[in-house]
Amino acid sequence: MFSTLTIISIFAEIFTAGILFSGAAAFFGSFLKSRKLKEIFLSMFFLAFFSYVSSIIASQLMFNMGRGLSDLIWIQKTVAISTLASALFLWLFIVEKFSVRFGHIFSLIFAGIAGLLIFNVSFASVSLVYREGIIEPIVNFSNPAYVRPFFAFFWTGLLVFSILKSLLSKNKGEKRQLFYSALSAFLMLLSMAFSFYYIRFEEPAFFLAALLISFVAISGILLSELIPAQMAGEISPLNFLKTRVLFKLMLIFVLLIVILFEATTLATMNISKGALSRYIKSSYLKAAEDMVKRIELKDTLPTMEEFQKILAEREMESFAVAFIVDKNGNLLAHPDVKRAVQKENVMGNEGVQAFVRGGSGAREFKDELGSTVVGAYLPIRKFNIGLVIEEPISSAYFEMRRLETNSLLFIIAGIIITAISGIFFAKSIEKPIKDLTLGAEAVARGELGYKIEVSSEDEIGKLALTFNQMTKDLRDSQERLILSEKLASLGTMAAGMAHEIKNPLVSLRTFTQLLQQKWEDKEFREKFSSIIPHEIERINRIAESLLKFGRPMKPEFSRVNVNLLLEEVLLLFESECKKHDIRVTKKLADLPLIPGDAGQLSQAYVNIIKNAIESMQGGKGGELIVKTDVGEVIKLGKMHERKGIKKGEEFVWGEEEEMGKPVPVIFTEITDSGEGISDDNLKSLFDPFFTTKMTGTGMGLPITLRIIEEHKGSIKVRSIAGKGTTFIITLPQSA
Repeated sequence: MFSTLTIISIFAEIFTAGILFSGAAAFFGSFLKSRKLKEIFLSMFFLAFFSYVSSIIASQLMFNMGRGLSDLIWIQKTVAISTLASALFLWLFIVEKFSVRFGHIFSLIFAGIAGLLIFNVSFASVSLVYREGIIEPIVNFSNPAYVRPFFAFFWTGLLVFSILKSLLSKNKGEKRQLFYSALSAFLMLLSMAFSFYYIRFEEPAFFLAALLISFVAISGILLSELIPAQMAGEISPLNFLKTRVLFKLMLIFVLLIVILFEATTLATMNISKGALSRYIKSSYLKAAEDMVKRIELKDTLPTMEEFQKILAEREMESFAVAFIVDKNGNLLAHPDVKRAVQKENVMGNEGVQAFVRGGSGAREFKDELGSTVVGAYLPIRKFNIGLVIEEPISSAYFEMRRLETNSLLFIIAGIIITAISGIFFAKSIEKPIKDLTLGAEAVARGELGYKIEVSSEDEIGKLALTFNQMTKDLRDSQERLILSEKLASLGTMAAGMAHEIKNPLVSLRTFTQLLQQKWEDKEFREKFSSIIPHEIERINRIAESLLKFGRPMKPEFSRVNVNLLLEEVLLLFESECKKHDIRVTKKLADLPLIPGDAGQLSQAYVNIIKNAIESMQGGKGGELIVKTDVGEVIKLGKMHERKGIKKGEEFVWGEEEEMGKPVPVIFTEITDSGEGISDDNLKSLFDPFFTTKMTGTGMGLPITLRIIEEHKGSIKVRSIAGKGTTFIITLPQSA
């Protein structure tokens, strides 16, 4: 029968098997996305190790059920082959993870060794040595197997490579990941040592310790590979679990159910085993009492033949043995007549010893060969002899063991069903929460058009509906803010442009007043003909620019000339620049037409140039430089997180993302010689409603960012305190 510690150990094995199977599935899914060999080798390692642990559980249950030796040998071969396969896949993972030099050559060598060992195991004869209370046998293969040394060798390799690379790495996240890998490898080696001590010293506590340590080691490998390197520098594996709702729900749902299963099983099995054990012992005691009564009915000491007849008349269980001994421990009667004739001494039997000391009862004890048996012993006081009934514990408790094993099988099935149900329900809760999180992140990036799919009518579904309504309201509010921002810009430009329109109007008024008086003057007519059309065209250009900028923000993509847009925007700010003594320098390259919305791009440039001019106001003047150019980029500054990155003296806003291949783009660089922007303000530069101006709405740059991102472009900001700020806008040449 299983001891309580052994049953707890089996539950630990079940947990470990669950972690292994989950890891195999997780890394296989990761491989399908990334196509990295490291992921598939890690998945295969977890799967092979899962087969190893599952085979151990199966061997334990089969042994407890009393299955035949051939079945036990077959399952032990499966355990050995799974161990060798997991060791080989672990090495392949090491090669890919650490980019081992000549690793593939070593892989071929180790694969050949593993194949030879698997062949030896498959066709070897096996001897199994089971001991009382030890469910893990001593396994001896007729051919060289070296299963455990082969397995330990690669865990040692993982430990060494992790330590060496950790010492060479300067990345905090990578160093922490490697620390977890090294710790997991060390724990696995420690687990193997405890397993060895369990088999050698027959102490179940060593077996439980080995399983718990291996569970932690496997969990460590799983988490160290799941946590991204950049996150590993900031978060520990346990804290990583706290960041996932799925893990929390699984921990609550599965662990509580499994612990409840385990506690109930242990209590039920202990009660059942106690009751069955008492019943078996009492039945043997009753049988012994009946035989003692029959013997004591005799007037004189029965002969050996009479004793043999009394023993034969009592129908015993198939493996039970009843015998009679004298006070010196010599056999007087025994089912094996030869032993009785020879009066074999069985004083080594603990039941006989108890009878000689005057004791009686029913319990488990050692027979004369040292094997554990269960039975009863009673003195026959009338003749000063004793009766012993005994049965090997394996057969006496067979039904109890079958009950125990069946209970464990039902529990295992229950745990599997519970885990699957837990994952299903946890995912059904996690998915809508994840959708809400993605929606919130999209809104933080300024994507107010993001809509969450409502898949339920519960509280989370209502929250999703409320979120969608909120984003709709925010979108409407943003449109109103965009309009107010445009009106604010129009007001600023209109105030400066009144002077620009006034000058040509004065010329027009003067010429029209003199028209009747000097019409006959040829020189006047020529001057009139050359100046008036020019001034009218100047007024028309200013009016058209204002009208174009004031149009509604409805995207209408067409082929646009960025240089022409910049010229028009600079024209709108021409008087403002003159007013504040700001010199405008234009360095416009020959640009191709690009797909875009002219009105939206104009507003984006207006917002940036307006901010640049305002940064140089205050009487000191300055210089506004506007450049354009063409080129190619491999990376674009996608705004996944609204954080700036400090690079030297410059602050680059935006996280770069690989595009995979060079992309033709145009660059617009707008530089001012103003006061610059502080690092703290740069971090929040594109956050909605963030402003350092008393009258600003804080929506100019967020709107600009949204426009550029809708055009598949990017913005980078470089600013040095006291030296000015540069905005670099990158736009693709094709859609």
